[in-house]
Amino acid sequence: MTTGRRRFRIIKEIAEGGFGKVYLAEQISSDGFSRIVAVKLLHAKWSSHDEIVMRTRDEARLLGLIRHQHIVKVEDLTSIDGKCAIVMEYLEGVDLKWMSHFFKERGEPFPRAALFEIILACASALDAAYNGRPLQGGDPLRVIHRDIKPSNVFATVAGAVKVLDFGTARANFEQREAKTQALAFGSQGYMAPERMLGEEDTPAADVFSLGITLYELLTQESFGRIPPRPAKFNQKVADRIADMQLEGDAEWCERIRDTLASMLAYVPADRPIAGDLVDVFEGLAQDANDVPLRRFCRLLVAEAKESLPEADTGDPLCGCVVDEDTSIGFVRGSQAPMGSTPGIESPEPMGAPETISDLSLEPPSTPVAARLPDNLDDGDTIRYEEASVPEAKKDNASLLKGLLAGGAALVVLSGLGLGAAAWFLFGGSGEAPTPTAAPVAEAVKEAPAEEKAPGKIVGTDERSGAPKVATTVRSDATAPGSFVISNRDGFKAEWTGVGSFDLGGLVADRYSTKVTLSDGTKVRGKAFSVEEGASACTFDFDLESKDWKADCS
Repeated sequence: MTTGRRRFRIIKEIAEGGFGKVYLAEQISSDGFSRIVAVKLLHAKWSSHDEIVMRTRDEARLLGLIRHQHIVKVEDLTSIDGKCAIVMEYLEGVDLKWMSHFFKERGEPFPRAALFEIILACASALDAAYNGRPLQGGDPLRVIHRDIKPSNVFATVAGAVKVLDFGTARANFEQREAKTQALAFGSQGYMAPERMLGEEDTPAADVFSLGITLYELLTQESFGRIPPRPAKFNQKVADRIADMQLEGDAEWCERIRDTLASMLAYVPADRPIAGDLVDVFEGLAQDANDVPLRRFCRLLVAEAKESLPEADTGDPLCGCVVDEDTSIGFVRGSQAPMGSTPGIESPEPMGAPETISDLSLEPPSTPVAARLPDNLDDGDTIRYEEASVPEAKKDNASLLKGLLAGGAALVVLSGLGLGAAAWFLFGGSGEAPTPTAAPVAEAVKEAPAEEKAPGKIVGTDERSGAPKVATTVRSDATAPGSFVISNRDGFKAEWTGVGSFDLGGLVADRYSTKVTLSDGTKVRGKAFSVEEGASACTFDFDLESKDWKADCS
């Protein structure tokens, strides 16, 4: 834990979002040791807002627990001038969004060997974040980034690749303060379809976002709107991949298309895991026969960095020396200092960053519904409704309106308490909005009222003319839960799990299921198969084994 013995000479402002700024700074210790760092400083107006401060501290503590060569390093969590501050490594380079713009302006493609090495590095980082164990000991953190996109991947002039901005990440760690889990986070153009439909976050969603990132860097074009329904989704992915202009050996080009198609699979279980992609992209990079990563960074990243516009913001902190606060009251309510585990003293920050760099700071996401209606289709719209807010919650509600207007990653579900409804970290663009009103935002879709029933068919199989098998599902459950049954060709049904439910005629296929029992127990990864040639199939869900028993005849 810091004790107020350091000073920071603010050299220049690097970037600003709606909730804070990032500065290049020289950290000066009392013993005369100094080093170059980046300091992420919360705006004063948000320093008294508990939810924002908790999320800021959570991001710092999470990154303090992760040490990986391709994840931006956080060295400390502290307070400067009464404001929450994160001390980070300072990276010299550019993010991939600017890098892609740089090549497009020059009329050149993104070098394939370097690009595949970058995607390899990202896959390695995602695998380590989800499966790696902290060096301090304990279980894997199970980090899901939830906002992988070109602007959150950074290349340095020294040849490093870093994944940035874990402010929207989901993770399991004891020191986590903010517990809100009812919201969806991410950028719509990179969000996996299951996340758009409000399903549970999994590492497969990060793989999907990495696939969209790869597509856009390969083609220098936006992938565009991602349809949430399977038929239109699959058609769009197939068309986009088929239209890609790739040069090189035909077999190598086909490997690229196949890899990208697998990363963009509609069903999460059909996507490769991040760890397996490391080997895949290593092979693709070796066979690319163009600019490798280190040369790419030394020459092209350095040139792209020089082309960045230099912003003269006139920030009054620039050129000043500021003291670390002697009081650490900003950590009120925290369970442990950043990067610590119970019973282990947090070490003093040590070691200098590898390089000096320009960090990007963008809004982490675009507003998306945390739970969209299951029958959402292309052309449907989302509207935000006003609702009355209790007097005690007006401050938070006012903040939410400003966030929605400013483009922060946030949609509040119907009935969700506003005190638990905010997740944002230095988001938005330009000056943070000033709270002025108190609406509640709700994602809704007009739909006729439906009669209560044990189940309903909400999506049909797109294959016409295929033979069908009469299919029924049953369970001995006495209290209703949630069963979602689907296949990759558009069929989807919802069932309470009580009694039996006639699914009608199903095409012979494998049907995945997502089950939530009445006690809240979630059962994932279970499926049943309708046999070709059968006249009828019955599938019983066994509550003891939590699996399906099939009877096809």
